[in-house]
Amino acid sequence: MAACNAGSLNYLKARKGGAWAWPPLLFDNPVEKVKDFLDAMNANGVIPEFECFDTGIVRSVALYKENGMFEGPPHISLVMGVASGMPARPEWLPLLIEEMVPGTHYQVIAIGRTEVWDLHRRCVELGGNVRTGLEDTFYLPDGKKASGNGPLVEALARIVREVGREAASPAEAREILDIRKGLR
Repeated sequence: MAACNAGSLNYLKARKGGAWAWPPLLFDNPVEKVKDFLDAMNANGVIPEFECFDTGIVRSVALYKENGMFEGPPHISLVMGVASGMPARPEWLPLLIEEMVPGTHYQVIAIGRTEVWDLHRRCVELGGNVRTGLEDTFYLPDGKKASGNGPLVEALARIVREVGREAASPAEAREILDIRKGLR
């Protein structure tokens, strides 16, 4: 499995007062580029994990499937909390899920501070998957800074259990995602 940015996004963030936090960036992923990535993945038995930063990108994955650009059920990562993308709002999840191809495996990649934890909880409640790490947040549910990935994973596993599910082992995750020794 490998990440595949499924569409383009202006990657922006403004500081207080309106100045850019960094020079505006374009995540430039036109269909031709996505197709090149998918062709390489398909040729090597790699399952694409479609990273979706906005609602139209989620819908594009269904069109890629319809066009025959990949086989098998889609694997979508809803990247939520990026300032110029989808907000980290739990109430958006049912609407996004409704736009997915039936049988889609999905997870939330929640970017932000303490607001990410309610989003994770809602995703698990709706049957989705979650991930965490310092790439996505530095903050634990109580607002304290995490000392590393371990405390973030422990906090997320606690939420998963509170919802009535269990975190998957690596072997269970491979089975759920239909990953067999790196081959489809």
